[in-house]
Amino acid sequence: MDYLLGLDLSLYRALNHFCGSSPVLDRLASDSTSVIGPFFMGIVGALWFSSEKDTTRRHQTLIIMLLAVALSLVLNRVLSTFLPFRYRPMFSVGANAPGFEWHADLENWSSFPSDNATYLFAIAACFWLISWRAGLLFAVFAAYVAISRVYLGIHYPSDILAGAMLGVTVAFAVNSEIVGKLVAGRVLVLESRYRTYFYCLFFIALAEVSGGFQVTRHVGVAIVHLFVPYGDTRHHSNPRPISSLPNAR
Repeated sequence: MDYLLGLDLSLYRALNHFCGSSPVLDRLASDSTSVIGPFFMGIVGALWFSSEKDTTRRHQTLIIMLLAVALSLVLNRVLSTFLPFRYRPMFSVGANAPGFEWHADLENWSSFPSDNATYLFAIAACFWLISWRAGLLFAVFAAYVAISRVYLGIHYPSDILAGAMLGVTVAFAVNSEIVGKLVAGRVLVLESRYRTYFYCLFFIALAEVSGGFQVTRHVGVAIVHLFVPYGDTRHHSNPRPISSLPNAR
């Protein structure tokens, strides 16, 4: 275990070492999450409206993808809640910062496992079941986003690996013939009966998936704080600004 922890830390420092050394790399890393939405929606559109055969199965898999991502994120939160809390590397061992002003948009959640890796690789797995080319393309993109999180000091490599494994496992487990018929099949009936309303709601759902259900999560947190005051919650994040954290080099 000590060897694995040491390897995890070494890999993190090897990647974060380059942070701040190149404006191009810094921008590529800091802006990685901003292109998730367009990239994801583009692939979904191409697969949904493709003229290839087996249209019903493709549509069912894309519907199931919504369920797979939601379920994988719920399991991610359950694991992070019951496992020992892990501080993000920028708060525990320090991190090199980009060469420009940058603020990490983080929630007071454990670093392990990575929720970004969880839902991105769940999506990649679902795409793979439709088209190995689309799945591989999105998996490469997901890896780029995930590595960027390590580069910036937000996650350890093991956070990414665990999140990716969780997402892929849930995606493959949920994509069964039973779920396809009982869930996706019934949803697709609405597409033929209420086409306008279906695509409106489908687009909203896809937008939520592309952002890891950010809006849904913020609404959920707000509802929780209707009953639990903000001052009563446990804050695990380091209160110091990133600029004052120890340097990782």
